[in-house]
Amino acid sequence: MKKLHKFTRIVFLLGLFALGIPNLGFAQEPAWKLVLEKEIEWTLHTSNKILLVGTSDWGLHGIDANSGKLLWSNEDLYNSAKALKGPDGKKVGYTSDLIRVLHDPTDELVSDFAIVKYTDNIAVKNFVVINIRTGELVMNPKMAGMPVVKVIGPEIATFHYDGSDYIPDLKGVVITASWEDLATAGKPYMQVTKFVDLESGKVSWENNQVSSKFLPVLTDDKNLIFIGEKTAAKIDAKTGQPIWSIEVADKKNNFEAFDANIRLTEGYFYQKKGNQGVVTAVDLKTGKSLWEKPLATKDAPVLTAENFGVIVADEKNFTLMEAETGNTKWTAKKLSGVVVDLGKDWGIAVGEKDKYLTVLDKNTGEEKWSEKVKGIRIDQLTGAGLMFTNEDGSVGLFGFDGKPVWSEKDMIKGPGVLRAKPSLDQEVFYADEKIYHVNLVTGEKKVIIDKVEFEEKEVPDNLEFTGSNFVLSSSQNMLGFDENGTILYQDHWASPKTSLAGRIAMRTMQVAMVAMASAAAYNQGYAGNNTSLGKQYGNQREFFEDMSSAFGDVANQRFKASLNKGLYSFILTDVGEGVGLVKVDKVNGKEEGKIVLNDKEPIYDSDPENGMIFYKPTKKEVFGYVF
Repeated sequence: MKKLHKFTRIVFLLGLFALGIPNLGFAQEPAWKLVLEKEIEWTLHTSNKILLVGTSDWGLHGIDANSGKLLWSNEDLYNSAKALKGPDGKKVGYTSDLIRVLHDPTDELVSDFAIVKYTDNIAVKNFVVINIRTGELVMNPKMAGMPVVKVIGPEIATFHYDGSDYIPDLKGVVITASWEDLATAGKPYMQVTKFVDLESGKVSWENNQVSSKFLPVLTDDKNLIFIGEKTAAKIDAKTGQPIWSIEVADKKNNFEAFDANIRLTEGYFYQKKGNQGVVTAVDLKTGKSLWEKPLATKDAPVLTAENFGVIVADEKNFTLMEAETGNTKWTAKKLSGVVVDLGKDWGIAVGEKDKYLTVLDKNTGEEKWSEKVKGIRIDQLTGAGLMFTNEDGSVGLFGFDGKPVWSEKDMIKGPGVLRAKPSLDQEVFYADEKIYHVNLVTGEKKVIIDKVEFEEKEVPDNLEFTGSNFVLSSSQNMLGFDENGTILYQDHWASPKTSLAGRIAMRTMQVAMVAMASAAAYNQGYAGNNTSLGKQYGNQREFFEDMSSAFGDVANQRFKASLNKGLYSFILTDVGEGVGLVKVDKVNGKEEGKIVLNDKEPIYDSDPENGMIFYKPTKKEVFGYVF
């Protein structure tokens, strides 16, 4: 009925490979039935009890999950997505990945809204905010009054794809654009940014002097930093008025590179100025230029801002410019890859080309240590050193001195490593039939369950933290345990014999999707703080450096609040009167109900928080079941 997504555990989805199933008899009547005119291609259950349904005509429909009432239908949201093509040149199918339901743990009303956003980075792009309870369009570029331009294909209301999105802390949407006005003499460079209130859909403010290539960054004082092609500015988030603004030196050129430190106190720009390139440091609170230094390079460098300066990586050198003066503190041989400040005097780590992990002394630029590891990826920064993964998915830990905290023989062996993090200072892993607990402050790793065996020779494919315990599971098995390895329950529900191939295929697909997402972030080639990867490393460093402070407490509480709250799993098995689904409480492992479907290969979606099933008996029907 839909692809597996990371917030919902779908325990059996052979239906991904079937286009339809004949109508079958039921031993239990559903709470509601709904028939649509077109074939159902996917569903997405949301936390506010709305079931979103995508149909073969690229229509989107909202259904009250409790009553089955069709609330609204819209056939226009996804029309341009029909032209989307993947990296292989083939058309991208209509999936729930094209819509993102918003969430806010402090405000349930936010989950009434979703964003439809996609692009092929050439001619197709779309950005729509919709109220999924009413079907009302809250905003799209045309409704927001964005300028209409034609580059390739039909005329469209333009916007910067990466610079336009929802800002959670402001509960509003930024939509921004810049363009050359070809219809006016001199082809002037134009900019516009609008802020749209999420609930009302009204434009709260507009500014025609700024735009942003990236999603604007929220500062500590709740204002916004915009980085455009020719303008950078700090904008009052309530009024849209500039607090400060700086322009590119030569109007024919652009700001070609930018990064800011994790605390957003200093930002660094690279631009062409006359016959040379320059790096400029700017105080992001005042907009004042702190210093400017020439840079001899053909191409725009990669800038990585740290609290002690900016690392400039070009085609020849890897250079640290000091934060206060811009003077070159040191220059090392050319390095390219993800750059991570390890904190204190531990050095600067560079993950190079999936082959080396090299650490430089941040005071001299000299190599402190380097290790060659095939397929190395920096996984996370811990209080004990750098956690990494290698080409087979094994997890290791280098201490800050370059010595392995865990020997090669003692690594958490991949492939197939599962993990769950209940807080920022600890993590639980499953690998090679063992369950490990890792203290992320000290690096201590211990086996808390020495041998995991599942019935039907199933391999675990999911590990999660419920908020009170951990659950390791496969399609037909569940194991509940606490952080000490005390087994709270273990149970097995026999499966229909035809399900194994589907389970294996789905598990492979799930692992591949997670790996692709990780690789996409890593393969940007750097981790400046303007990227989500850079922010992740920076936040980890600051947490472990000051975890006993109020900052550490707030960070940990915020992390815990973001954890999945789903309480139930649904398992396909023989329920006595025929094949059906058993509803199992993840906390205590007890069965809390069952539904007889008499269907060995059901296509269904689930609500893991409230315990409902949405079952597709035929191509055009959805049945809602309550246990």
